[in-house]
Amino acid sequence: MFKPISIILLFFVLSNKAISQKSSELGAEYMRSIGKGFNNASAGARYESYSKKNSWSIGFTYILPSKHSYGGQRGLGMYAGFRFGFGGGTGGNLFAGARVSFAFVNFEGKTNLNSLVCTAMAEVGYHFLFSSKKNIFASPSIGYGYTKKITKEFNSLDEDEGGRIMPSISAGFRL
Repeated sequence: MFKPISIILLFFVLSNKAISQKSSELGAEYMRSIGKGFNNASAGARYESYSKKNSWSIGFTYILPSKHSYGGQRGLGMYAGFRFGFGGGTGGNLFAGARVSFAFVNFEGKTNLNSLVCTAMAEVGYHFLFSSKKNIFASPSIGYGYTKKITKEFNSLDEDEGGRIMPSISAGFRL
């Protein structure tokens, strides 16, 4: 199942590299999701492609089990997003962006049915570049998002729906 996606992603990365130098990044991301009666985290891999100072990103995530909310959940997801860069010097760039993510989550202790949830998010942050060749990056950001359950299985107390603050950090290498 993941082989066609991997081949497409590899083709996209290699074709992007052929067009211009240092126009894409590959890394990892950790994000918290903090809402009323809700608190969880996700970790995953991300790919970001640049066009001048703006960028498009895609990523795959794993929602980590939470001990701080009633309906503990875990699951897999993916997202796509856009970031607008506000100038920048040699050491980094201030950005604002938006992303939409979809995840299949399983609420522990309720049922073994997966629910599809969608989260729309706006974020601001700073993209730091490190090392003498500027090929290592870190991007802390803070965002606000709203999560909506798409499927209607009765397997949570709906604490997973609603607005939330979403701080994150990503790091990796420029290709």
